[in-house]
Amino acid sequence: MTTPRLDTDAHRVFRRGPFTVEPFNGSSQLIWERRQHVVCGISPGNSYFRAARLTDLLAWLCAEFAQVDVVIPDSALEHTYHALGFDPQRAAKKTRGEINVLCNRVARAWKSAGGPRPADGLHRMSDLTSGAVYREKLAECEQALHEDGVLWRTCAEMSREVLAAKGHDGPLDTARIERAMRYLTAELPFFMASSDIFGVPSSLNFYHRRLPLAELLFSGHALIQPSPRQAYATIRPAQ
Repeated sequence: MTTPRLDTDAHRVFRRGPFTVEPFNGSSQLIWERRQHVVCGISPGNSYFRAARLTDLLAWLCAEFAQVDVVIPDSALEHTYHALGFDPQRAAKKTRGEINVLCNRVARAWKSAGGPRPADGLHRMSDLTSGAVYREKLAECEQALHEDGVLWRTCAEMSREVLAAKGHDGPLDTARIERAMRYLTAELPFFMASSDIFGVPSSLNFYHRRLPLAELLFSGHALIQPSPRQAYATIRPAQ
């Protein structure tokens, strides 16, 4: 599922050394040009985030942005394993093992890249979810999913893809899909207001491929809207 870009938005691809940056719209481009803060979300189980790629990416982010915060969705991942049919104890154990390996990989890669700097941070999502801004935005996102059919369907389709990538090949009832959707819902506050969550003037979220859910939010076609100090871009290795 793809979300159309607004016709009035500027849309450019910037080549910056080993990576290209594709801001979603004109507002995102302006925030990218300031490069005050970036959130780097690392997806567990994604082969894209191998050690060499992480080293290159983190070195590049530190060279481009004044502050870099890496977020690893530990608490969110547990919802995926519940949706796959794992019992609570096994889901928690599986999540803990996978996240520990990923955190160690990111820490080693960042050290190899020369960082992190004093203002930068490596965070497990569970360390951030108790914050007032995060809780407020999460509640808004959960309410919007009940009221916005397009938002729900977009989130559900992406969640089906996540479960398929994790090996699920059986039927998917609504309850299983909605449990899996909690992974994406937990990430949404960072796309909505990471500038407020981290207390910075402006913030950019990115991924290495297009995210239909993020594009829906930033297109202005959803019931919920990101902060005007928030940006979204696709950042990937230059070909």
